[in-house]
Amino acid sequence: MNVEIGGGTLLTRGFINLDPVHGVGEWKRVAQDTPWPTADNSVDKLRASHVMEHIPAGMDHRVKVMNEAHRVLKRGGTFEIIVPCVQVNGQMTGWQAWADPTHVSFWVYPESFHYLDGLFAANAHYGLALWETAEMEVRNGWEGRWVGRKP
Repeated sequence: MNVEIGGGTLLTRGFINLDPVHGVGEWKRVAQDTPWPTADNSVDKLRASHVMEHIPAGMDHRVKVMNEAHRVLKRGGTFEIIVPCVQVNGQMTGWQAWADPTHVSFWVYPESFHYLDGLFAANAHYGLALWETAEMEVRNGWEGRWVGRKP
C-alpha cells in the first residue's frame, strides 16, 4: 500500500489519498488526525509533496505526523517529502515560501531534514522516531526533496 499525504487533486497514481477534502472514507482527514486508518508496518511508501509546510511545527503537529508515518511504514519503507526551502547554502531562495499565508512552518535545507535522521539535534531529544536519509537534494534552487527510510 502507498499513501499520499495531502494529494488534493494531483494524486500520484497507485497511492491512497490522505486528504481533508479529496480523501475517501476514513482517509478524508488532515495528516495530524492520527492514528491513520491502517495497521502498523502496513505501508510501502508515503509521499507528501508541498504539504509539510502547511502543518504547524511542534509536538502536536509535525512531530505527530512524522511519528505516525514511522508507525505505518514497513521496515525499509520510504517517506518522500518535498517542500519549499527558505535557504540554500546560507542564501535566501526567494519570497514565495514566506509569502504564502497558508505556510505555517518553514524548512531550511538541509538542516531541517537532519533533525529527522538525528544528524542535527542540538543535543536535545524531540520525541521523533529516527529515520535514515536515503536521498536528499535541492531542485530548481529552492525545492527541497528528502526521502527517508524506516530502519
